[in-house]
Amino acid sequence: MAQEDSGQGQGTASVRGAAIPVLECGRIARATLAASADGVVCAVFRRSCYLEFAHGRTVCVGDHALGRGPLNVHVGRFAPPRLGEALGLRADAAAVWQPSTRQLRPRRMALEALRAAARRRVPAEGLGGLVCGVSGALITHARPALTALDRWQAGGTLSGEAEMLLGLGPGLTPSGDDYLGGLLIGLRAFGRPAQADALWAWLGPRASLHTSMISAAHLAAAAEGEAHESLHACVEALDEECAIDGWPARLDWLASVGHCSGWDGLAGVIAAAEGVAV
Repeated sequence: MAQEDSGQGQGTASVRGAAIPVLECGRIARATLAASADGVVCAVFRRSCYLEFAHGRTVCVGDHALGRGPLNVHVGRFAPPRLGEALGLRADAAAVWQPSTRQLRPRRMALEALRAAARRRVPAEGLGGLVCGVSGALITHARPALTALDRWQAGGTLSGEAEMLLGLGPGLTPSGDDYLGGLLIGLRAFGRPAQADALWAWLGPRASLHTSMISAAHLAAAAEGEAHESLHACVEALDEECAIDGWPARLDWLASVGHCSGWDGLAGVIAAAEGVAV
């Protein structure tokens, strides 16, 4: 699940000619920086940018407003660099964030409360309407793929129809990719790691062909059970029998991530939760 802003920009990096000290970063970002501290700017937004490293690895750089995520890197002050610029990051003293790995069990009461809270908040675009049963143009278009994934979760064979979700929709991380990422997160969080592994074994080789490098990197992180902290807050709330009044703040936080990426990811989480909720 990407952290993007509406509109690209150019400017001056917060530190020039020296490695930028990292205050905090995700676990996967830390591993990337341990292998190579120097990356090339491949996407620029007002409040963040992406750096590309060897072997298609990426990190997202910004200040603390970016929030915590597996690919996120927090620096003290961010100003947009130029596309193609080389930047160095120094993460040896950085705090490392990783979401909880404890197994969760979604509750029917929490799912119903989530749907009730979501009805007045869900965006018209993307796949977020699936959270509360509201349809839209993209959902109608994606229905064969969504049905194929539902059949697979129920024990069927994963058919090629599901592949159409990869790269489906606009944005840095398309809605279809975010949905698949949420599904991977949900499968792993709700005690179905073998299914998460099987889905990623099927998706991984296809992702490199059908979506962007940045979106594929977020999918790979989701396959390991990691996404933006706002999505994990919603996943954990499903295990806590969260009442309707506990959802608005969580959903507002989720909505601040990307254009509709947070909602698309939550729709995937809900798809994983339905079959195991108690």
